[in-house]
Amino acid sequence: LVRLPESTGGDSRDAFHLLAEGLHRENLTAMLALESTFADPAAARAPEEFVADTIVRLSVEPVQRAVLRSLEVVKSRGHEYALGRHSFRITNGQGLEVYRRVQAPRSLQRERGAAFDPTSRVATGIPGLDGLVNGGYFVASTTLVVGISGAGKSVMALQFIAEGARRGEKSLMVTLDEPPAQVLRNAHSIGIDLQSAIDRGLVHLWYEPPQEFEIDRHFAQIEAIVEDFKPRRAVIDSLSTYGSSLGAAERSFRDFFHAIVALMKEHQVTAVYNHENPEMLGMSSMMGEFKVSSLVDNIILMNWVELGDTFRHALTVAKMRAMPTSRTTHECEITNGQGMKVLPRPIRAALPVVPFAGYLGLISRAPERRSTVGPEVP
Repeated sequence: LVRLPESTGGDSRDAFHLLAEGLHRENLTAMLALESTFADPAAARAPEEFVADTIVRLSVEPVQRAVLRSLEVVKSRGHEYALGRHSFRITNGQGLEVYRRVQAPRSLQRERGAAFDPTSRVATGIPGLDGLVNGGYFVASTTLVVGISGAGKSVMALQFIAEGARRGEKSLMVTLDEPPAQVLRNAHSIGIDLQSAIDRGLVHLWYEPPQEFEIDRHFAQIEAIVEDFKPRRAVIDSLSTYGSSLGAAERSFRDFFHAIVALMKEHQVTAVYNHENPEMLGMSSMMGEFKVSSLVDNIILMNWVELGDTFRHALTVAKMRAMPTSRTTHECEITNGQGMKVLPRPIRAALPVVPFAGYLGLISRAPERRSTVGPEVP
C-alpha cells in the first residue's frame, strides 16, 4: 500500500476509505501491507489506522547481538485479542509462525490448577529421601533443587526420571546445558539406561541450546510437548541458564517461570527444577537474584560440607508446602553405577535437644553453644 504524498494534492485518507468501501461492497476480506518505521510521528497518524478494522504491527528489534521479530495486534474491531508483542519466525516450507507471549493469560483451568490430591505421593527415586519428604512429593507439586555445581542436582533429576520409568510413568526432561548424548552418558555412569526408557516411549528428552534464546517460542514448544506426550513427571535443568539468557533482573524470567509452573499444574505434572547457587559453603540466599522461591512448593538445598581435607555432600529439605519437615541436614553419597542415596542419620540419646536459650548468635546464622544454660543476663 502506497500512501499518497500531500504534495500531489491527493487525500490519502479519502483514497483509502474508497478502497475499503469497494472491498466491502465486493464482500472481500483484504489484507493490506504498509511499510513504516512507526518511529516517524507522521506514521502514528496514518489514516489507514482509523479506517482499517484490524491492525497488526510487525517489527524487528535488536536483542544483544541478535534480532527478535515480534507481532502486535494494535487494533481488532469487534474482537477480543491478546495484548502485547508476540514472537514470530519465518521458516522455510511453513512461512510465518507466531508464538504467543509467555506472559499472556491462559485458560482459567490453568490458572486454577494445583496439587489438589492430599493423599497421593510421587516417589523421588533417591534412597532415603522419600522418608524426609513424607513419602514423596505431592502430585503436580513444584520442587526446586538448589545447589552449587557438582552437588548432585542432575543426578537427583536422572533418578527422579528413572523412578518414573520403572513405575511405567511418562517423564519429560528439558535440558539446556547438556546435549542428549551427554545426558545419556551421565545416566549410564550411575546405572540408568535412559535410552531404553526413551525407546519404550516413557521418557521424552528435549534439548535446546540457550544461544539466541526466544522465550515465547521455547515455551510454546514445551507446552506442545506436555499436551501431546502427557508426562506425569518433568525435570527442567536448569533455571540458572534461563536466567543468564533472559536476564534475571528483568521480569521476563519470573513471567516464564510462573507460566511453566501453571502449565505443569494444569496437566498434573510433578515437576523438579534445578537451580545453581554459586555460593560454595553455606547460603546467604536460596535463590540469589532469582526471586521465584515463593512460587514453588518444595525447596531442597544441596551443598558441600568441608570436614578435614574432604568435601562431603549435604542435603537439607528447606521447604515443604503443606507438609511438616525437620529441616535437618543429611549426608549423601554418589557412587558409580548406583547414583545418590541419603545416608541415615541416627539420633543419639547422648545429644539432647537444647533450647534456643542455650545458644548465642542465633540471628547471625553462626550460633555458638553456651557453656551452661542459665538465666539470661540483661
